[in-house]
Formats: sequence, structure tokens, C-alpha cells
Amino acid sequence: MKSTSSNWLTILITAIVGVLLIIWHTKLDILSWVMIAVGVMFLIPSVYSLIASLSSRKKLKAAGQQPSAMGSGSSILAAIAGCGLGIWMIVDPGFFVGLTAYLFAIILIAYGVFQILLVGYWSRPYKLPVLFYIVPVLLIAGGVVILCTTVRTMNSVVVLITGILLVASAINWALELSATHPAQTRGGSAS
Repeated sequence: MKSTSSNWLTILITAIVGVLLIIWHTKLDILSWVMIAVGVMFLIPSVYSLIASLSSRKKLKAAGQQPSAMGSGSSILAAIAGCGLGIWMIVDPGFFVGLTAYLFAIILIAYGVFQILLVGYWSRPYKLPVLFYIVPVLLIAGGVVILCTTVRTMNSVVVLITGILLVASAINWALELSATHPAQTRGGSAS
């Protein structure tokens, strides 16, 4: 039951992200804003980690102990690198936009393969109709199309394709889950 609940939560999150991408695909430089948000997500924990590492090092020195050169040094170096990457993403998001579109493509392909495994192998002992394979194949095809195009000229198309395919995938997964777990989706218990 817990697995089914987490599946429904994943379906809901996938559908919400897909709908948001569809709604916002025409917004100017949506991928740039995504990169700025990712930069902030890198920067905040990196600054926290840097402050924590420096204060820990300071406390050890104050207590008369020698801080481990490898442990604290690598933590500080990783925090500085994270801060640098976060600042770079915030200041120059355009550099990462092309990488993001390719990352979307790779995620679509991986998600399509996952859905095929889910429908074909993990749904056993149920044998689902071939229709359940259409959306995963479209996910893979959409990812390949994005990988083979010039991303800089079609940012909004990449976002729209990703959004549509995520919503279609969420619907497909919900139908598959309903077909393979009918008692659990209606609130009953399976014995």
C-alpha cells in the first residue's frame, strides 16, 4: 500500500511539473529562470556548508585540537566550488541553458525506458495492452528529437515538448497503476 501511495505521489508531481512547463513554455527565457533557480539551490547549501566547515575548523583550533587537513580542507573546497558554480549559474544562466535542454532530453529518454520496464516487466503477472507502450516510446522519441536539434533556437519548444510528454506519462502511469492494482486504487485492500 505504501508503494502505491508513493506511486500516486510521483504521478501527481510529474503531472504538476508537466502542466507548469506547458503553461510557462512561452515565457521569455524560462530555461534561464530555471538555471537561476538551480544556481540559488547550489549557492544556499554551499554557503551553509562553507560557514559550517570554517566554524568547525575554528572550534577545533580553539579546543587545541588539530583539524584533519583532508576532511575539513575537502569540505571547504567543495563548498567554495559549489558557491562558485551557483554564482556562475545566477550571473550567466545562458551558458547552462543548452545543457539544461539536453538534460531534459536525457531525462525524457531515461523516463521512457523506466516506463517501458514498468509496463513490461514490473507489472507482472499482468499483461498490459500495447497501448501502454505508446507514451514511453514517445518519451524516448521526444528526447531523441531534442538531442538532435539546435536547442538555442527552440527553448520554448523544448519546454513545451517536455511538459506535454510529462503529462502524458503521468496519465499513462496512472492508467497502468489502475489496471495492475485495481483493489488498492479503489481504497480496498489486496490480500
